[in-house]
Formats: sequence, structure tokens, C-alpha cells
Amino acid sequence: MLITAEECLFGEPLVNLVLCGGEAVKRAGKGVVRAKVLVDFESGRIVEALVSGDFIAYPEDTVWRLEAFLKGAPISEVPARVTAALEGARLVGCTLSDFADAILDAVKKAGGTV
Repeated sequence: MLITAEECLFGEPLVNLVLCGGEAVKRAGKGVVRAKVLVDFESGRIVEALVSGDFIAYPEDTVWRLEAFLKGAPISEVPARVTAALEGARLVGCTLSDFADAILDAVKKAGGTV
């Protein structure tokens, strides 16, 4: 998916912004992690990330926290951001690396390299 925009993002005007979207599914130990990303390859950053799947994460806001940590993150920082966002979380059916792998696979499917 390719999106072009001439509007504001994060409060800054953007001209001829080209965004690419990707989606990936990672089979985890006893579940599945799905990731959808919107990436600005010119800046090398994740613009938006959505994470869902068949797993349990405590506290309840763990996935929202992860998505917030990924917003605007450089692609190279994805594993570190996942670790920071999920610090102290209890995960059932998946691991930290399952999340990082799903997100990076989605970046690859959007046309990027990691």
C-alpha cells in the first residue's frame, strides 16, 4: 500500500510524503502476533503501528503502550522499543521477540530492509 500526503503529521508540515504499509503475522509459542505498520522510508521511521493477535498481556494497556512506543521510532530501534514498552508486562502465549519479529516482518513487507 502506498500513501502520499501533503498535510501535517506530528504538527509539522510535510511535502510529498510517501508512506508504505505492511502487515505480518508471527506464529508464537501458543498464540499469534499480528502487526500492521505505516513506514516513512525517507526518514526511516515508523509512523503508525497496530498490534493484535491471539495472546494475553497484562496489564491491560500493554499493547497500547507498545504502539505508543513505536510511533515515530526509527526502524533500527524496534527491538529496543519493544523491550522498553513490554518491560514488566506478563505475556502468555508469546514472547518479546515474537512482537519484534512481527513488527520487523511487517516493515519488510512494506518494502523496507532491517
